[in-house]
Amino acid sequence: MRILFISGEVAPFSHSNDLAMIVRTLPEAVHETCEYETRILMPRYGTVSERRNRLHEVIRLSGSEITVGETTEVLKVKVASIPGIRLQVYFMDNAFYFKRKGIFSDRQGVLFPDNLDRAVFYAKSVITTIRNLGWEADLIHAFGWISGLVPYILRTEFSDEALFADSKIIFTPEDVDFDARIKKNQFESLSLVENEDLVGKSPTEIGQMFADAVILPPGATSDSDFPTFSVEQDEQMSQAVSVYDELLNSVP
Repeated sequence: MRILFISGEVAPFSHSNDLAMIVRTLPEAVHETCEYETRILMPRYGTVSERRNRLHEVIRLSGSEITVGETTEVLKVKVASIPGIRLQVYFMDNAFYFKRKGIFSDRQGVLFPDNLDRAVFYAKSVITTIRNLGWEADLIHAFGWISGLVPYILRTEFSDEALFADSKIIFTPEDVDFDARIKKNQFESLSLVENEDLVGKSPTEIGQMFADAVILPPGATSDSDFPTFSVEQDEQMSQAVSVYDELLNSVP
């Protein structure tokens, strides 16, 4: 089985929330069972040192043009190994959207005004990269706010892609201290397929709407019946595998 992990952060490269460590340990744990092949993707923020982390460009995956509204940017894909284990992380690299000394805000705490655009660019970048790899994932587990649009874009813009036709999508949100919601007049400027149900929704809410399953982050409180990740790493793997198996064994 193949699992694609898409995240806003992966420890130790970027670690400002609990999800970053889950996306560091969970792929390793499921990979070591020898039952799952994994791939991990995240943005290459300006805070991720290319030299210190030994990133190098994957030429055959770089060069795709990604369009968000009237802006078209060239995507570079870089890769680095997670220290101490035999797993690699693919970094979506673009100076215009990601080469900033912050994830969602600058050093003074001022939010970037184009965070929605960045989420769209990231979602289209990871989907395009996996398509270029020709890597058919049985499961796609997206983590965090910036990955929240992946389920929707897969189900709309890329709905005819045979590579993703049978993929099941899991989404794990994160608690963020800002609110960016899609306005009715933004679909064209964000290059999103128009859907009135998305108006007033954040990427986190959209991710939960269009995923096949949701696993909440540790400590989350919700009125829903969604399972919640434990703070214990061993339990996190068993919780995730339980959801994965249920999706894989479900009737189409």
